Amino acid sequence: MNKQNLLSTHNLFTLRLLLSLLGAYLGHTYRHTSHDYWFVLMFLFTVIAIAPGYYQFKQHGDNLKEFIRQLLHWAGGLGAVIIVYAYHSSGRIYHEEAGLIVLLMLALTTYLDGIQTGWRCIFTGLFLGLIAICVAYFDSYIWQLVVISVAAITFSYQSNSKVANCH
Repeated sequence: MNKQNLLSTHNLFTLRLLLSLLGAYLGHTYRHTSHDYWFVLMFLFTVIAIAPGYYQFKQHGDNLKEFIRQLLHWAGGLGAVIIVYAYHSSGRIYHEEAGLIVLLMLALTTYLDGIQTGWRCIFTGLFLGLIAICVAYFDSYIWQLVVISVAAITFSYQSNSKVANCH
């Protein structure tokens, strides 16, 4: 498997959804430490978002403007999350609130990136927002999120296959 297949939109979408589901589980099971996971996930999502643009820029030398746009977009999200984490570390906000705020910032950053990059990031941002609502208000939500993510991954795979069959 080459880097381009590994960095395909479907594979990255699947990875994002699986990491989000893990976060939903951790948010449900370990509410007091889930903020750490969402903080780390912001860094991972940043890498996941900019890796394809970086790879394309390294290979072809084009797409610099788009790569810089994505880099600045995700750097802004990271900066905001670092500020929230600093508030948490100083005791200004508590563990659970920090986790929800960071999760909402991750959801918004992902959603807004999707406006430029496609429906998969928009869906992931909405999915993360749904996770934030579920973590805050419901006791049982993991299996419903699994069903939604499996349906989305299946649809993404089918969409990917249709595009591949056209070429």
